[in-house]
Amino acid sequence: MLSCLQKCMRLFGVIPRVELVPHNYPAQRAANVVLHYLNTRYGSPYRWITLDVLKVHKAGLEDLGQVGKKYYLEMSLKEFVSDTDLGQCSAEVLFSGPKERRAPQVQCSCEGLKKLDTRAEEEALFQRLNTSDRLLSGSFIPDSHGHMTPEMTPMWHLGAVASSFIILREASEDTFYNMAQIANVTQLETENDQLRFYFYVLIHDRMSQNIRDWEMLATWSPAGGVTVSQTVQYPKCQHVPCLEWKKRVYQTTQRPTPGCLFGPAQWSRTVEEEKH
Repeated sequence: MLSCLQKCMRLFGVIPRVELVPHNYPAQRAANVVLHYLNTRYGSPYRWITLDVLKVHKAGLEDLGQVGKKYYLEMSLKEFVSDTDLGQCSAEVLFSGPKERRAPQVQCSCEGLKKLDTRAEEEALFQRLNTSDRLLSGSFIPDSHGHMTPEMTPMWHLGAVASSFIILREASEDTFYNMAQIANVTQLETENDQLRFYFYVLIHDRMSQNIRDWEMLATWSPAGGVTVSQTVQYPKCQHVPCLEWKKRVYQTTQRPTPGCLFGPAQWSRTVEEEKH
């Protein structure tokens, strides 16, 4: 709710900016959106900007009424894989108003991103996966003890970067999303010099403590970067047949081909079949 002073200021075209406590949830949620935005633009199996190394130094909020709310942030970042200090970054995040549900709009300036040079590592990984006699696959990354094999570590980074495309699209002022686990990843046949992957990921919302299941098809190459072409969200499971079916999905390594992702309709049919 706006105070009388804020309403008067808005009436005369002056919109006040409120300072926020940098380590509190409102500032941290907005900063988390910035991280996922940067991952969609710069992320790769060897470039992953993550919340664990995020520090917000200054934060402000501007209420734009029906347009939405704009957050102003000053923060320092590190790239997780190489532990590279990216220095001071500034960003603006606009969450849409109540009448228009859309992805947050982000603007960010971070000169330290120019320091990142992972071409050699990415080219080596691309050649290894592209010329291998077997298609890569794995489940439960990391496992229940937080462990993963060295072979799957780049896939963990790639899955997190690909999940950022979903998180950025679904984010709002009421959510705080991050990928919790890759339930399954399967490499598909290469097309147009792009490595293709099926991912089944679990995305956790820190605000509600809910975990939602998503399927996605992602492509990656050193030249083309990461893209996500298809996504499917599963509804919440609350009955035994559904939970048993999803348990089998987590343990599966033979995944559907592009265009055959399990959508809600097929999910419903599968659950009904299990009841009989």
